[in-house]
Amino acid sequence: MSLFTSPQFASSSASGADWREAAKAVLKDLNSAKTRENGFNFGFLFISDLLAEDAESILNLFKSVLNIENWTGGIGIGICANNERYIDTPAISAMIGYFDEDQVQLFPPIDTEPEKAQNILKPWLDVNDPMLVFAVGDPMSQEDPALSLQNLDVMCGGFTVGGLTSSRHIHAQFSDGYYQGGLCGAVFSSSIPVATSLSQGCKIIGTTHIVTKCDGHDIIELDERPAVDVFEDDLRSMVIKKIDVDPDTVLIDKEALHDPNAIPEEFHSLIKGEVHAALPISESDQNDFLVRNIIAVDPDSGVMTIAQHVSNGERIMFVHRDHESVSNDLMSSILDLRKRVQSQTGAFEPKAALYISCVARAFNEFDDEQKHEMAVIHDIIGDVPLTGFYAGGEINKGRLYGYTGILTLFL
Repeated sequence: MSLFTSPQFASSSASGADWREAAKAVLKDLNSAKTRENGFNFGFLFISDLLAEDAESILNLFKSVLNIENWTGGIGIGICANNERYIDTPAISAMIGYFDEDQVQLFPPIDTEPEKAQNILKPWLDVNDPMLVFAVGDPMSQEDPALSLQNLDVMCGGFTVGGLTSSRHIHAQFSDGYYQGGLCGAVFSSSIPVATSLSQGCKIIGTTHIVTKCDGHDIIELDERPAVDVFEDDLRSMVIKKIDVDPDTVLIDKEALHDPNAIPEEFHSLIKGEVHAALPISESDQNDFLVRNIIAVDPDSGVMTIAQHVSNGERIMFVHRDHESVSNDLMSSILDLRKRVQSQTGAFEPKAALYISCVARAFNEFDDEQKHEMAVIHDIIGDVPLTGFYAGGEINKGRLYGYTGILTLFL
């Protein structure tokens, strides 16, 4: 089953040998759900990167066949649908819905076409209070996506979710038209009820540390000790927590940071997965943190380099991500969202959903004994129209995250 419907939305997805075959299947489903009574006038469209060369043609075809002019979305190495995901295959996922004309406003790239974006957004913002902002950006753009998000927040406010496109060749995003470069999307009025959840998918290792000496991306000291020594201790504590042995018998030394074979064979499975640096968000009441890759570790100097500029006094911790942590955190975050919606509205009856996940979660996140994340989401939210994609960076609360999954419900 690829067609899902609700009173206000309909979604469909399909793969095919080429873009025409995939588009034909999705359009057939959506056309069958579109009636004069529901008046669908807005669409979300996500296209796998294997169809990237034809993305503009696909967008124009969907506009023409469905007679819907307003679309937003983009390209991803993987794309999402309810109870389905498409990785490394030509595929399309789309959702159409109805909003009053004054409830939503598309905007072109605010960084490459700032004057046009301002002229479009200002009249709408003068008479509407924005709630949700959905943004899709190009990670290969000359403009810094993090700075673009700050500018978007200044321009219109609201709670911004979305993601950066992911592709092995052409990056592009949609907001009425087809764009390469920049950050574009849609602003939704506060008259549209929504709810969101963030799944971090990582377990915290050890305790929070303070950066006491650094240089740009290089962390020289944590807690006034060589950064690598602190990192080594946290790795060791992670292993100790998983086994019932004398801590002194668990040796993970500096040599192991360069050579994984130096780790005793019996401990390999205990550190299966990935270890990253994480920066807690001080103003968040949800214990959020930004996960960043560890680029380099130098055991001799004690310096480690991460994919984030750091400053003295900043807090940092290390996190571990594997199949179990991703699955458990995803389930927990969506169950919490379900309870929150039920408590606030008296029922859990979402009309539609958007899901943006990290492209790293598209590959090898769940083993053969575990359900993939779209199946987990389906088990909790049911047969709700849903679309989305696997991003090269996820946007939540206007910040750029990594390795997360962000679910947005239209209530």
